[in-house]
Amino acid sequence: MNTPIDFDNHGVPHQKKFSHFLMLQCLNARRWALTVALFLYVAFAIMDVIRFPSEVYRLTISTRLILVIFPLLYLNFVYWFKPPISILSNVLLMLTTYLGAGLNHTFIYYISGLYGFQFSQLGLVLIIMFGCLLLVLPIKSSGIVTVTILCVYAAVTLYLKLPLTELLFVFIILSFVAGICLIINRVGQNSIYQNYLLINRLYNESITDELTKLNNRRAFQEQIVRLNAIAVRNKVALGLVFIDADYFKIINDSFGHSVGDDVLKKLAGVIETKCRRIEDIGFRIGGDEFALIICGVNRVKLEEICLKIVTGVASLNLNNNGKTIKVSVSVGAILKSGNTNITSDSLIKIADEYLYKAKVNGKNQYYLKAI
Repeated sequence: MNTPIDFDNHGVPHQKKFSHFLMLQCLNARRWALTVALFLYVAFAIMDVIRFPSEVYRLTISTRLILVIFPLLYLNFVYWFKPPISILSNVLLMLTTYLGAGLNHTFIYYISGLYGFQFSQLGLVLIIMFGCLLLVLPIKSSGIVTVTILCVYAAVTLYLKLPLTELLFVFIILSFVAGICLIINRVGQNSIYQNYLLINRLYNESITDELTKLNNRRAFQEQIVRLNAIAVRNKVALGLVFIDADYFKIINDSFGHSVGDDVLKKLAGVIETKCRRIEDIGFRIGGDEFALIICGVNRVKLEEICLKIVTGVASLNLNNNGKTIKVSVSVGAILKSGNTNITSDSLIKIADEYLYKAKVNGKNQYYLKAI
């Protein structure tokens, strides 16, 4: 079965894999955003000591530490030393930190109003910019948190009985900043998503055989190495099957290349029916040569698959201008047990030897070796 690396069976990119791709693209931006956010917030805490009396800054620094600085320290450690594989990792903590920063700013703004101190809203602008843009958070969640922060800020401002015109002006500015940042975030993620689709489409085209739509030789060389390594690591069995059409040159010479192409498509169809799971992958590795890799299979099942390939091809009804075309295949297979550790090159060599054995001993049959 043609199994594209980054798409599901319906041609849709796997969300987990896109989240991983987005993380790779945004990792440095997120790292530096978290670092800058930490240093800026520490600077704000220092400014509290300078401008507020002790009874105020002791309170504000405590809330800054608990709600923002400690979470930012943890997130910086994670992203610099143990980078996650998905953009969705630690999202809840990031959203909580963003919410905590916004609400804490409003709390300090409220305390400042009670004590008659001036408190700039520049900090809230920076918090919204980081939350909506630089941290590359999910759009809907960022929007909900942003609206919550702005609503709490508006409620506190009304409670402090500040001029309504001033509130409306600041609220419009903050909403505009949040809206612009969320739009930029959305456009940026959409652009990365389109690049992801393009990269995957080009890659999948490069590993797909155009005629049969099975994976091609390049894909086979990649997958046999990868799947053998996984089988060795996880101690699971791995089956490799080589299929070769018998007398294909005679068919081509007698009936023409269009008929030969039709035969290859029919063979590919038989092979694809044996790929029921994502671990079963079919390939056309060149000319009339095909291959099948099956993970986690036992000897009885692999022999059954080989037999069904041989009998399935032999029962194909191919007709050209009233002439019946007889088609058969020779099959050579190897089954590596979970406790056997050999290279992918050795697997290929043994499967090829057993394919040759099936050829010289009469064709239209299979030979299998288990190790």
